[in-house]
Amino acid sequence: MQLNHSTNKNIRKLLKTATGCLLGASCVANADENSLSGWETDIAILSYTETDRVSAIEPTINTKKTFDDDSILGIKLVVDSLTGASPNGATPSNNVQTFTRPSGKGSYQTASGETPLDDTFQDTRISLSGSYQHDINRMDKLIWGANVSNEFDFFSTGGSLSYLHDFNHRLNTLSLGLSMEYDVITPQGGSPIALAQMQATTSTQPKLNDTENKVLGELVIGLTHIINRETIAQFNYGYAQSSGYHNDPYKVTSVVDNLTGESIVGDSLSGTYLYDSRPDSRNRHSFYSQLKHAFGADSAEVSYRYMFDDWGINSHTIELSYQKNFDDWYIQPSLRYYTQSAANFYRHSITETDAANIGDYLSSDYRLAEMWSTTIGIKVGFKTPDGNKNSIRLAYYYQDGNTSPSDAIGIQKDYELFPTLDAVIVQYTYSF
Repeated sequence: MQLNHSTNKNIRKLLKTATGCLLGASCVANADENSLSGWETDIAILSYTETDRVSAIEPTINTKKTFDDDSILGIKLVVDSLTGASPNGATPSNNVQTFTRPSGKGSYQTASGETPLDDTFQDTRISLSGSYQHDINRMDKLIWGANVSNEFDFFSTGGSLSYLHDFNHRLNTLSLGLSMEYDVITPQGGSPIALAQMQATTSTQPKLNDTENKVLGELVIGLTHIINRETIAQFNYGYAQSSGYHNDPYKVTSVVDNLTGESIVGDSLSGTYLYDSRPDSRNRHSFYSQLKHAFGADSAEVSYRYMFDDWGINSHTIELSYQKNFDDWYIQPSLRYYTQSAANFYRHSITETDAANIGDYLSSDYRLAEMWSTTIGIKVGFKTPDGNKNSIRLAYYYQDGNTSPSDAIGIQKDYELFPTLDAVIVQYTYSF
């Protein structure tokens, strides 16, 4: 079976409903005075379904306890399961295409004119994280965090520390957060040699190590300002650096004829497919701003995030939401729009001539392409007779890109070269 960790991360980002948190700092809420001696717990289950692609089920338990000294202990457990089909990066062809599975022990085929998908994609992840917040003095506090996550082909562990300082009569909060993560990647069948050709199951596969590693570090500086009784603003700057194995071992790039755009016959397959190759480091900068305003009993939020990195990707994210409150329930519509430019080394395919002088890096992973997406959602919250909170969230996600790029060749002009997708997200949360 194919276990695509990078696809997992991409999907799991969509599953997150909270944004703009400074390493968990701004997500910590004060407990009700009547529950100081107990635990506050959220139990949620989320369903994510792409049309003809990946499906995911994610149950979550998130609990915290506020102690007499106002310190807060939080624990979160997430278990998610993903199944379905995932694009492998190759372009559609006018012939049936055959690909070797990551294990090297089997193959799968894609019909003429279809986007190549590996339909045995599946994975299960278990993630456990914890945080502890405590006061240093009246104006300063620390938040310690730790997390561990395990999948079939991926293990991750990390930690974080956030410092929060109130000033200007507590109208402002300055935040400083540091986090580190260490990942161990064990691709099924081993990690492919970058830019090597995929081989048929009867041939020796161009594989290297059984295990790869990656280290990630992030710094976040934030400022929260209470403008008045109805309005609060937040500004964050983040810098993230990662080094180590960044390739996706399950992605390939098609080599096509210079004039016709047809697949070039490979060493042992009917097509030539080169394995993914990316830089062994990545530096990212991000700027985030959020504004919350109360309209009587109702409230609205708007946020904007800009990110750029040394891979050539620039992204913009805008989110809007409005919460209309009634006596014992509320309704909250939301809208999210995201757009990004392509990485410097992204190609939907590569010609036979260019392949002879390919350089160091090449990827046809659509997540590194120029793309845009929209998420439209609505959330309804209500209380049970015993006063506990419930919420149901429904969202529709649509992702698109340049399906007919200007550099398409020959038969490529007849096919969509960006694999568009849409998905439905349903989430239920019970709080007690």
